[in-house]
Amino acid sequence: MKFRQSIIVGALLALALVLINFLPERTVTLPKRDMASIGAIKCTVAKFLLEDVDHTRQIAPLFDNLGNYTFEGYSGNAEAKPFFDQGVRLTFAFNHAEAHRSFLEASRLDAESAMAFWGQAYALGPNINDQLPDQQRKEAAWEALQQALSLKGGASEMERDLISALEARYSDDWERDQEELNANYLLAMEAVREKYPNNADVQTLYAAAAMNTMPWNYWDLDGNPSPNTPAAKKALEQAISLNPEHPGAHHYYIHMVELPYPDTGVPSADALGSLMPGAGHLVHMPSHIYIRVGRYQDAVAANQQAILADEDYISQCYSQGLYPLGYYPHNIHFLWSASSMIGQSQIAIDAAKKTAEKVPKGEMVELPFLQDFAATPLLAYVRFGRWNDILTYPAPDSEIVHLHLIRHYARGLAFIRKNNADEAREELEAIRVILEDPGSAELMAASQNTTDKIAEVAYEVVAGELAQLEGKHEMARNHLTNAVAAEEALTYTEPSAWHIPPRQNLGAILMAQGDFEAAEKTYRADLERVRQNGWSLYGLYQSLKAQGKNGEAAAALAAYEAIWKDADVQLENSVF
Repeated sequence: MKFRQSIIVGALLALALVLINFLPERTVTLPKRDMASIGAIKCTVAKFLLEDVDHTRQIAPLFDNLGNYTFEGYSGNAEAKPFFDQGVRLTFAFNHAEAHRSFLEASRLDAESAMAFWGQAYALGPNINDQLPDQQRKEAAWEALQQALSLKGGASEMERDLISALEARYSDDWERDQEELNANYLLAMEAVREKYPNNADVQTLYAAAAMNTMPWNYWDLDGNPSPNTPAAKKALEQAISLNPEHPGAHHYYIHMVELPYPDTGVPSADALGSLMPGAGHLVHMPSHIYIRVGRYQDAVAANQQAILADEDYISQCYSQGLYPLGYYPHNIHFLWSASSMIGQSQIAIDAAKKTAEKVPKGEMVELPFLQDFAATPLLAYVRFGRWNDILTYPAPDSEIVHLHLIRHYARGLAFIRKNNADEAREELEAIRVILEDPGSAELMAASQNTTDKIAEVAYEVVAGELAQLEGKHEMARNHLTNAVAAEEALTYTEPSAWHIPPRQNLGAILMAQGDFEAAEKTYRADLERVRQNGWSLYGLYQSLKAQGKNGEAAAALAAYEAIWKDADVQLENSVF
């Protein structure tokens, strides 16, 4: 998942001390299923095991719901191999702490396996969602690498090459620049990739190394690749052609193409979800493509199943660290976003509430990204016109600035819908104060978007809606046009940094003003950017019908009814 756009990794690591707030509670509307089986061993706390480990007892469980992937050419003994394979699977699933445990167990069962120590070192290192390992992890990774190097004489040639390449990734100079080490590792992996062009694992590991030199910056805003992107993309395509069921290759490929070219990722999305059904993050990952190509119901289903998988895993293995703090609530957040697009208000509101419930309230100042999670119910209430719920929502503490912003935005719209211009104007002024506060430009509460950027969109939306209420039609258009520009300038993330595309507000006021042709153009533009969303399909239908374009209107209505078939609300406009 795109965590650079959806959470701040350094903050997540700090949040490990308050993990207990993220243990699952079954409150989201989800399908029934049986608990996943993970084998006979009872899980112990799943975190990076960096202290001394009791090697006389089994260290890791052997899961039976992580698919059939096996690492090509592993030279260790048969007893250790299932745990080694599981460790590699879990690194591909971005559950690095659990992967580390599996590699420890592989080493316990085969103390001469160089690759088991390679796996430990690899899992402890940086990745695209966790780019700066702490000192303890650096030291443990270095020690594991030294063990791998000391044992590599008994490994296969390919394994020796992978171990040697990993030397470039680590240093016992703990102050070495991580970006320099990442670049060195990529150079080393380029040689390995060229030597083993027909090994899907090598191709995938090379691509991961390349992506780690440019996390989440694979393309510019015009869709042009970063320098290392073409080779990484080609390597992943080669891996998939060699092994069409390679979970790591499909996972990385989705991340590689989701922003500029999501259609390219559809085959990987369709393949990945069933390959490791017990790995919630991989079950979730197809939704990054589905939400971009208008397959919202598929995105809903993927996240519902991902939540179930992660809740089973977290509750049974008491998982701690980055996985339950970020990956698990991200599924719930994503469920809210996807279900909102197709009018499933109960699912969306339940998910929004659960997202907020997982926030440790005392940490929102130190960890401002949590304020974005906490604000999700307010955004859900705006989307579905729950104005009374908004007006009874309690004010947060004054220092929780971003949550205050969203509350003022929601209250402003609620007062407008209740024809209370005076109260709405007070909320608009409160938004302006936050927008102009220099501290808002430093508050990274909405992914990689600072609060002032979010406040700019909020201000223009509320100002435009208020102007429309007061009959100031040209002013309303101008403000909402500004909102469109401000929203499009936000850094890309999924779920989107702003919850309602402002063109839906603009289209609605254009319809109210009788400018049906401009409304049609506005809705068509929104549907190009947010494909097949029911809100703009309905607006498009209205605008076409008002112009007497009956054939086109019928087609738009049919498309809306298809996408809205499982909705529990009916629309009268493109916004409530």
